[in-house]
Amino acid sequence: MAVTDLVTQRLGHVCLTPEGPVVAGSMNEWTLVYTVGSYGIDEGGTLKLARRFASDWAHPQFDEPTAPNYTTVTTTGEAKLRPRYDPKAHVRPWMKCLVIDVYDGCLAPGDTVTITLGDRSQGSPGIRAQSFIESAHELRFLVDPTNACLVERLPSSPVLEVISGEPLSLVVIVPTQAIVGESAEIFVKGEDRWGNPTPAPAQIQLSWDGDGGAQTNCTIEGRELRFSSACSGRVVARWNDQTFVSNPITARAEAPRLRKYWGDLHAQSDATVGTGTEIEYFEFGRDWAHLDVMSHQGNDFQMSDEDWRRLNEVVRRFHQDGRFVVFPGYEWSANTAAGGDRNVMYLEEGMPIMRSSHWQVRGTPEDQHTPAHPANVLFSKLREHVDPNKVVLAAHCGGRYADIRTYFDEELGPLIEVMSCWGVFEWLLWDAFDKGYEVGVIANSDGHKGRPGAEGPGAGQFGIFGGLTCMLAESLTRAAVFDALRQRRCYGTTGPRMDLDFEVDGQVMGSSFTAKRDRVQVTASVRGVGPIESLQLFRGRELIHEVRPEAFTSCAGSRRIRLVWGGARIRGRGRRATWDGVVELEGASIERAQVFAFDSPMDGIQAQTKTKIELRSRTTGDLDGLDIWLDQAQRGRVVFRSEVGELVAELGTLDAAGEHASFGGLDLRASVSRYPESPSDRVIELAHEVELTAGQTTPLFVKANQVDGHIAWSSPIYPCRP
Repeated sequence: MAVTDLVTQRLGHVCLTPEGPVVAGSMNEWTLVYTVGSYGIDEGGTLKLARRFASDWAHPQFDEPTAPNYTTVTTTGEAKLRPRYDPKAHVRPWMKCLVIDVYDGCLAPGDTVTITLGDRSQGSPGIRAQSFIESAHELRFLVDPTNACLVERLPSSPVLEVISGEPLSLVVIVPTQAIVGESAEIFVKGEDRWGNPTPAPAQIQLSWDGDGGAQTNCTIEGRELRFSSACSGRVVARWNDQTFVSNPITARAEAPRLRKYWGDLHAQSDATVGTGTEIEYFEFGRDWAHLDVMSHQGNDFQMSDEDWRRLNEVVRRFHQDGRFVVFPGYEWSANTAAGGDRNVMYLEEGMPIMRSSHWQVRGTPEDQHTPAHPANVLFSKLREHVDPNKVVLAAHCGGRYADIRTYFDEELGPLIEVMSCWGVFEWLLWDAFDKGYEVGVIANSDGHKGRPGAEGPGAGQFGIFGGLTCMLAESLTRAAVFDALRQRRCYGTTGPRMDLDFEVDGQVMGSSFTAKRDRVQVTASVRGVGPIESLQLFRGRELIHEVRPEAFTSCAGSRRIRLVWGGARIRGRGRRATWDGVVELEGASIERAQVFAFDSPMDGIQAQTKTKIELRSRTTGDLDGLDIWLDQAQRGRVVFRSEVGELVAELGTLDAAGEHASFGGLDLRASVSRYPESPSDRVIELAHEVELTAGQTTPLFVKANQVDGHIAWSSPIYPCRP
């Protein structure tokens, strides 16, 4: 008898109805029937229905029969069953469990246990399915028949396909740069409510919207752009009475020395704690996120030697100079006390994995490469066993945050990841400045949902939308892109492909140079995917100059006010801040309100009247916001009350600078300001002279802020005055 058959005979089997594909985020009722095997289930035994860490199926509840996610558990046996939900009831990544304790009796062979997820028999609308697509979503059924607290997986554990819903919006992507006379691809896809991709719907109309309204310098044929002269603009897609715009594209007569390529250098597959295979991972990034560059960053302590070998083979298969650059890599995932998370990327395959520990691969032999613990040992072993020109490290804040104050190697690891799905971490950049490090800025997703380059938070508690890194490289080749990362020629965004330029005395971002005089000239510009709110120049962590569109200096009569809040509680894993609360207007009435920069469809406005708005909001270093259009905004006041703090402002004195409040934590703050009715500038330029301090290196960088809350951060430039 086969081993799987023997396990089934002894432990039992489980079946699921319905079996068909599940639409992501849909509400339904699912029934699992478990038939007890020959062992029976002893009193004190346990059944578990486990899902992976990344899954955001709604948590089952057992007390409210008419409410969402109501779940029942019954048996034909004599024992009693006690169901409960425990988010950490099994070994990573199968952590999220519906746990069923067997008590006051036993279950005999042939007895059944019926689990009805989203039981609708008493009025519940069902249970909400996972919000993101997955080709093979397993409902892992685990059995402990002996009260030994040791469970084993049933071979019959059901597997479902989770598919996209109907498209509600379009995503249009074009290259950031183009050459006159050459064609540039227009990529269009649909997205459902949860950000899952669908093929582009039929009957899409594409048009060109150039700077100044010019229409004759660009033609569109099918899904291609062709430019007859130098210009900038965007592609506009019209579908279903809606308008969607691409990222900006600029055509030049000649190719620039440095081209801009977009990548997500940090996410995970099911090799560790993510979703989907490595093949599906790279296919999604290439074909659906339309990335130029990728890396895979599985947690090292969960990757066996076979996992690492397989990943290298998949990377070799997908990499193609000139089309799609892929770097092998892993996430060195030590506890923060030992240095915290570092992303390791190699120039080529065949390099050693140097783990922080062997915690979940204890059968994997230790050798001269692994483990490498703490971070200073990692740096030492990399220098001993790897060509330093073929490895680059980035400091990352995930569940563990990188302690770069204690452990840092500027040559091997010159990159700082300022944001990912885990949150926004500008403070990591401040740490670097405080220590005098010269670093570059990147932003990625660390996505766990199998959507690298287009990752969102879904319905779960895991973070925000993922970011992207733009690399300034001479060509789309491994050697050129890797050199750009090592030289810090890169910038990060919260997701949109904003076109950011930044120079100091003609030196490109990431540069370190000796200034010829005591003042340097800073120039910067940004072309936004949406309207721009500001372009800011920083000297270290100090804001020293800011440019805003004219609309912000002439909005005294505007009836629109903007409320913004954000930050994090702490640096560590429990950084999420809960801002649930209300906005109340006194002496004015609300005509319209809309949120911006919110991440999950589960958050946002929960209820609204003419004078009050109830909000659900969470931030992890990022910002959430609310725009309110009033019947008049010259008298009265606005009050924001949340679980974090309270902010009050008088409308009569409110201006574009606004009122601000700080609430401690890790930059927990809120502000309210008068805002232009309809800001529309998508291009801002900055020119400013900065005085340097003798004998010091001065880090300068720019930050671009869009009206919709999205951000781009340049890598700093480091002029030194002798």
